[in-house]
Amino acid sequence: MARRAGKAAPAAATAPEAARYVPTNDLPWFPFLSESVHVKLCRVNRATGEMALLIRVQPGGGLDTHYFHGVAATYCVSGSWRYRGAPWIAGPGDVTIQPAGSLQAIETIGERPAEAFVHLIGAIEFRDEAGKTLCIENAETLHGRYLAHCALHGLPVVDVTT
Repeated sequence: MARRAGKAAPAAATAPEAARYVPTNDLPWFPFLSESVHVKLCRVNRATGEMALLIRVQPGGGLDTHYFHGVAATYCVSGSWRYRGAPWIAGPGDVTIQPAGSLQAIETIGERPAEAFVHLIGAIEFRDEAGKTLCIENAETLHGRYLAHCALHGLPVVDVTT
């Protein structure tokens, strides 16, 4: 097909070499806030607060009430989970989008661990029943947990930063 004079070909948004391939088998699972929750940090940008991770929650486990300072998108890989009190149960292939400012708690459903891929920007603030902040996790603290876990267990550190 011939191009008309004066029309440039559209530029690619990013070159293929700018994309980041993440070999997740090279990354360790590490505990996150309890022994029933483990995270595999795939990518983190400490400057922007962006994080990409896998999360695995054992049967009967969950994450207590947490507040998202930014947007979070979750894709269920395996198992089943829901927000406490929600009328739905997320299963493999389901996606949830939590807008900035959302507040919820997560619980697994069934006898299998729930595993999901999560992409989020901004901090996650964990709160008690009265709404008091217990801790705040962000790209910097999660990256620190990853590095500490690798150091404690003598594991090689894979660069997951931008």
